[in-house]
Amino acid sequence: MKDFPIPVVAFGPGSQPEEDAGLEFLPMPKAEPLATPIPPEDAAPAELAAAADVVEQLMESMRRHHPGRPGAPRFSLKAMSPGALRALNESLGQGEVSATIASGNGVPGWRVQETAFAGVWRVQRDDGHGHLAEDILEADDMPSVVKEAAAQANGARLDPAKLPEGVINAPSIVAELRHHANAFRPGRVAHVVNLSLLPFSAADHEGLDAMLGVGPVAILSRGFGNCRIASTQARGVWRVRYFNSMSTLILDTLEVVDIPEAARAAPEDFADSLDRLGDLLGWLREDA
Repeated sequence: MKDFPIPVVAFGPGSQPEEDAGLEFLPMPKAEPLATPIPPEDAAPAELAAAADVVEQLMESMRRHHPGRPGAPRFSLKAMSPGALRALNESLGQGEVSATIASGNGVPGWRVQETAFAGVWRVQRDDGHGHLAEDILEADDMPSVVKEAAAQANGARLDPAKLPEGVINAPSIVAELRHHANAFRPGRVAHVVNLSLLPFSAADHEGLDAMLGVGPVAILSRGFGNCRIASTQARGVWRVRYFNSMSTLILDTLEVVDIPEAARAAPEDFADSLDRLGDLLGWLREDA
């Protein structure tokens, strides 16, 4: 990761709001308001120039990167002055996807917020004492901290015989998940189990949830309605739930995949963001 040579303003999702507390897994990140990317009118020319330099370096790296492949562009923003960082934050805006990554052993977790440019992310972590320890700008289909946390999960034993008494349809689902999870390889097309179409009892849901366990990653995506995505303790197995505008669950699925499609920036979105960043760079240079 490159350090960009220029206290950091807090940015990105925070604590869990009450309306997102219904998910049984890791609490969802806060649904931050979408923010249109607008360079601040009151920023000093030097601050706009510093923000423009970051955008220009980001674009140069993005042109050489294919989303989803290793070597994603990553820049540390900790050395930027508060004014320059504010100019960059407001210029990038906030987008539809946010995430939290839990860490063990008392180590603070990560917060992730997509900017208004799909595939361009802010990734932050506190030091445990109320100060920002990491502040990263990254361009990829999904930040590396999310991928790494999901890939490390391997704590669930997908054994139908371990389910509690009273379950009816959960054993067949667990057997199906185990088959596809054992054959799982990163990059493969997702295998989706639609629980909404199955006659699942409360005991089935409770047994399945207990077996899959709570994973380290929670993602909120508003690009496909309100989609709440949670990793499990079984590597490659995710719970993906879609809600309507009234917060009613309309689709409940399990996906065996590296990262669910609803959370990732598509290659065409990545390319579109590169074009739009070019327009942003022009605005910043004109005003600097």
